[in-house]
Amino acid sequence: MFAGSHEGAKRTAIMYSLLGTCKARGADPTQWMTELLTKLPDHPANRLLELLPS
Repeated sequence: MFAGSHEGAKRTAIMYSLLGTCKARGADPTQWMTELLTKLPDHPANRLLELLPS
């Protein structure tokens, strides 16, 4: 797949990984991303694993 740049390829790989995790866990990617973006600004950095799709 052509992503345009090395940085673009890295970002694409991250998104595919997140979406694949949603699929593997049976989570709706849109709902998860909406909740993530709502929680992320105030969430402690040492508890990021709590934000993974469930």
